[in-house]
Amino acid sequence: MSSAVVVGAGVFGASTARELALRGWDVTLVEQYAPGTVRSASGGDTRLSRVAHGEADWYAELSRVARLQWLELQESTGTRIWEPVGVAWFARTEGGFEERSRASLDRIGVPYEWLAPDEAARLYPSLRVDDLVGVLFEPEAGVLHARRATQLLVSLGEAAGVRLESGRRVPDDDPRGDVVVWACGPWLASLFPEHVDVKVTRRDVFFFGADATWRGAPGFCEYDAAYYGHGEIEGLGVKVAPDLPGDEINPDTLERMPLQSWQQAARTYAAHRFPALAEAPVIGARVCQYDLSSDTHFIVDRHPERDSWWLVGGGSGHGFKHGPALAEYVVDCIEGKREREPFHALGERTGDAGLRTASYG
Repeated sequence: MSSAVVVGAGVFGASTARELALRGWDVTLVEQYAPGTVRSASGGDTRLSRVAHGEADWYAELSRVARLQWLELQESTGTRIWEPVGVAWFARTEGGFEERSRASLDRIGVPYEWLAPDEAARLYPSLRVDDLVGVLFEPEAGVLHARRATQLLVSLGEAAGVRLESGRRVPDDDPRGDVVVWACGPWLASLFPEHVDVKVTRRDVFFFGADATWRGAPGFCEYDAAYYGHGEIEGLGVKVAPDLPGDEINPDTLERMPLQSWQQAARTYAAHRFPALAEAPVIGARVCQYDLSSDTHFIVDRHPERDSWWLVGGGSGHGFKHGPALAEYVVDCIEGKREREPFHALGERTGDAGLRTASYG
């Protein structure tokens, strides 16, 4: 039996460890804190799951597969990790991300609605539309309970034979395994600075108190304004997340208290796009981080000097939803069943695939 060590129990690591175990590998999963820790990029309360990725069909198809896998995990375990509320994209201009996404959704056969601004007003208890040219609505999209889903993947991995170990591993430890997968999220760049070009930046997320009419309201993304969020879910409140450039941070030492400037940005946006929230109180906040590759593509590649080591990361703020489907791809690459995509390679990257809001900046 081949052995593998997976370092990091975020969504990429937990999914990969489980997939390896399901294929008969002897797997050890190592986590320095705890699965679902708020210090990780997978530790938030919620994440949007959507198929639209501009013209990038590879990610759109992977996201669609992952959604079905998340639903299967929910059904098989009875653990609620999915909210089937849909996701709306607020288009400010013609010919932008939303139009490119429509062409991609057509190519791969994903249902969507293209709504005139006035039609889109029905999606939310309150929505300003006079500065929109249209709204792309994905009815099959939704919201994942991120921390809960990550912890579920770890538990299912253990049920499949994965050994979960507590501790911190670094390259000098030279972990023993036929394969070592370094799926370290925000820590990947600091462990492999000569090979991984990833920036770790802070993001502050806010939840606004709203009445019961916001229950079941769709998730939303405004690509050009760089905001996203969702309606009322499980008492959290209405999520409004500024996707603005953030300071580079150390995920180990960052004190996770929200910044007043980010709260004001969220409040200003909420009042503009959802006028009924203009006076709503902030009832919760999270300080998380993105591990941003320079072009928003993921990193999946062999270490250039250690053939048995694989580096997996660069979730870039849009990675969580792909977890279980990405794991199948990663393990296929490890087992030699397919070649990794050239856009996932280590090394210098140029351009911007534009796979997440605000990625252009």
